[in-house]
Amino acid sequence: MDAAPRPATRVTRVGGLAVLVAVFGWATTNLILKVTHAAALTFAFYRLWFGGVIMLMVLGITRRRLTLPMVKASAPGGIIFGLNVALFFSALKATNVADVLVIQSLQPALVLLVAGRMFGERITRFDVWWTLVSVGGVVLVTVGSSGTPAWSLRGDVYAVGSLICWTLYFLVSKRARRTVPAIEYMTTVTVLAAVVVTPLAIGSGQSLGGLRWQDWAWLGVFLVAAQGGHVLVAWAHAQVDVSISSLLLLAQPIIAVAGASLLLNEHLRALEILGGLVVIASMAAIVSRAAKAGGGVEIGTAEAAPP
Repeated sequence: MDAAPRPATRVTRVGGLAVLVAVFGWATTNLILKVTHAAALTFAFYRLWFGGVIMLMVLGITRRRLTLPMVKASAPGGIIFGLNVALFFSALKATNVADVLVIQSLQPALVLLVAGRMFGERITRFDVWWTLVSVGGVVLVTVGSSGTPAWSLRGDVYAVGSLICWTLYFLVSKRARRTVPAIEYMTTVTVLAAVVVTPLAIGSGQSLGGLRWQDWAWLGVFLVAAQGGHVLVAWAHAQVDVSISSLLLLAQPIIAVAGASLLLNEHLRALEILGGLVVIASMAAIVSRAAKAGGGVEIGTAEAAPP
């Protein structure tokens, strides 16, 4: 019996552009965590609660409403997103930007390993081999940066935890967006994430007060770019296959690490550069092969999905 043909890999022009805009916004705003004096969980607390209020206002202005099935479908994403924000912000505060984002670059490999069953993508020996190579690249980055003033093992552990949460969030969001529109989804996700982060922020002992006006200004910039980026990616899940969007996310560490080197004086050692290139090249090889195996990229078509 012939095997059922796999669906063609698909990305619309507008969907791909939405992901790229989000990636650029995330890459540049990640540097804000390094310049603000606000503690990591304090920044996460205000970012999520203000983001939740904004999403509720957008929901009201557009005359949309949440239903119980929407909230139930979106709840896992909200819980995981809250944990991801807490871990990611803590990682950026604790160690250098290069380490955090190179570790995050392993996300496409984890997506493919899990998405094989969820979205019908077959995992091959090629994928496993290049995944192992990419892990070696992360080891090179960690070893190369371990002697620098900005490095911390605790920060790398936070980054690994964030990587796991971000991968899970990416996958559950892809599934939830089949039935929940983007605005309703991100409203539920952001509010629930704020609820998750609140006890973490209070229990951490980090003060929720004492922010300078500069910190509030940076928070505003971060909020617009970060929340806007998440809305764009949530919307684009209906326009872009998971393997393609994962590939586009690989641009983030390149942009952010270049910015950190220029603006934050986080100079990179040769071993860090080599390890970063190994990780990014490995992930690009895996995801590109997965895209080609799907039958090519159809530009300009999209299935019916919630707006």
